[in-house]
Amino acid sequence: MSKRFPRTTSTSPVLKEAQLRVSKPSNGDDVVFFFKANEAYGEFCQWYPATFTVSKAEMSDLVGHTIDEDDPEGWQPIYFNCAEQFMMYCKAGRFHDTNTQRLVLATSDPKEQKRLARLTKGFDAASWDEIKSDVVIAGNVAKFGQNKALKEVLLSTGDRILAEAASEDSVWGIGFTAEEARRMDNQERWGENRLGKALMEISTERLKELKAYP
Repeated sequence: MSKRFPRTTSTSPVLKEAQLRVSKPSNGDDVVFFFKANEAYGEFCQWYPATFTVSKAEMSDLVGHTIDEDDPEGWQPIYFNCAEQFMMYCKAGRFHDTNTQRLVLATSDPKEQKRLARLTKGFDAASWDEIKSDVVIAGNVAKFGQNKALKEVLLSTGDRILAEAASEDSVWGIGFTAEEARRMDNQERWGENRLGKALMEISTERLKELKAYP
């Protein structure tokens, strides 16, 4: 099934550009570090509260099957309270775990949303890996595109590097705190920083789409 959003892989031109940006020596001035929702640039955190919706057709395309069997035409929109909730909803949806999907939607606590999704029945890491970057990009396009104040914060970063300073996460984050990262001569030791790269893709590749919203 074709995807609406390009996967964040080594073959993506946007990702290659992001990788070139983070491989250059830096004193930290050209990097925007973010981590918790209540800290500087917390708007970029997956847990930051922001209401948005994504069409069921788009979600179905992402997960590879009809996302809501009870509403195949998609008449009833689903609203999410943060990007984490959207991601965890799609994670459970990928494996047809409708019960976990309902539980994820029933709580506004992103920590609980994440915990619930870890219990997804039939979960297969390889299958989830195929779509998780697409899911994060789709959720954040909606989050920033449908919330004007957040969109302005993202676009204000220009071509600066966006880095999730999560010391215990070297996949979505850089694997270091902001303080630790600032002491490094370059970013060669950083983790994958998938969330930061997704946000950089949105702020450049998806710029026109973001500007289309009022």
